[in-house]
Amino acid sequence: MITVQGMFLRDLLPQYGIPSIVALRQRLGLTKQYAWLLWHGKVALSSDMMRRLHGELGLPLEALMQVERATPAKRRGRKPLRQPPKGRPSPPPEEEP
Repeated sequence: MITVQGMFLRDLLPQYGIPSIVALRQRLGLTKQYAWLLWHGKVALSSDMMRRLHGELGLPLEALMQVERATPAKRRGRKPLRQPPKGRPSPPPEEEP
């Protein structure tokens, strides 16, 4: 059995005759974007995609189940709102007549 712990799909595919994203795309009939996402580990392998890779390319299911997904980059998120300066008091609320 092949040990692929810590490997991405791009590390495993060249051993089975798929040297590039273009070759993966052509062999499986994928869109450019989805082939790129799979190659770089940006999306996890679904069970359907594992079946296709096993059936059409002959990759062992045991190896495919060990392929990891890349750790997503930390999102920046929204910046916190500024706090009012502490030296200046806030204006009192206006009263209605």
